[in-house]
Amino acid sequence: MSDLPPMADAELTRRVSLYAGVALTPLPLRFADSANWLWRSEELSPKLYKLARTDADGDPFWRGMRELFGVDRWRHAHELPALAGSLPQHLPLAPLPLTWLGRLQGAPLWSLPWRQAPAARMDIAFAGQLGRQLRRLHRDSLPGWGHPASGVYALDAWPRAARAFVAGHAALDAVELASLSWPLPSRAVWSLPDLRPDQFLLGGLDGYWADWEALVWAPLEFDLCLLELMLENAAQREAFVEAYGAEHLPSLDLHRAGMRAVILTLGVLGPQSTPLREYPHWL
Repeated sequence: MSDLPPMADAELTRRVSLYAGVALTPLPLRFADSANWLWRSEELSPKLYKLARTDADGDPFWRGMRELFGVDRWRHAHELPALAGSLPQHLPLAPLPLTWLGRLQGAPLWSLPWRQAPAARMDIAFAGQLGRQLRRLHRDSLPGWGHPASGVYALDAWPRAARAFVAGHAALDAVELASLSWPLPSRAVWSLPDLRPDQFLLGGLDGYWADWEALVWAPLEFDLCLLELMLENAAQREAFVEAYGAEHLPSLDLHRAGMRAVILTLGVLGPQSTPLREYPHWL
């Protein structure tokens, strides 16, 4: 098996280039299971082109997103670009606008502005940036959890839905499942379940949010439990809390185990050598 990162072949590049009407250069993918093929356009103002590589039936993460949150990025592909306009204004890490281009043999194709900038890394400075970003994203409560393109559910539906989702997969044994509880969340907020540093680019005044297509409406406690798993040390925790505001943080003690089970079942963190229950309780 080749150790080289996957990359679109010449024939696929030719077909996408013909469809888009512009010369394209394929880009190596960061992960073997990356959900999109990527190209950079060769023009005066270059763009990044994204062609869906996997669908919900062949991608465990997107299958889980469809089951739990109701979003299907193939079926809702043309509606995803509008999400950026629905986000709170003046985000520190502004989302790059996504443009819907159509379908190539059924697969969704989008483009967004090209930015020659390095991907963010998880360090103290970026932990502070995430604190400011999430504080702004969490400022407004949303009507419920789910996805605006497919349906929104009341908060009191979350405990049953989360338990059914986790129970429907083999992520936990029966004893572990029986020990979990999902209390009623406090409110719903914008959330990116596959949140990672490399979805942000460093540049401009603060940076850019380059990969946000998996945005959903989720419980506040879910989003904070997800963020907690990204923190690597006490210094990063302090930077995040200072920027987010300790007074805005709800207690996660009753929610953490259940939310981490949902995160594990979604598979957003990839193969884990450390059980999620052993991760520090930073928040």
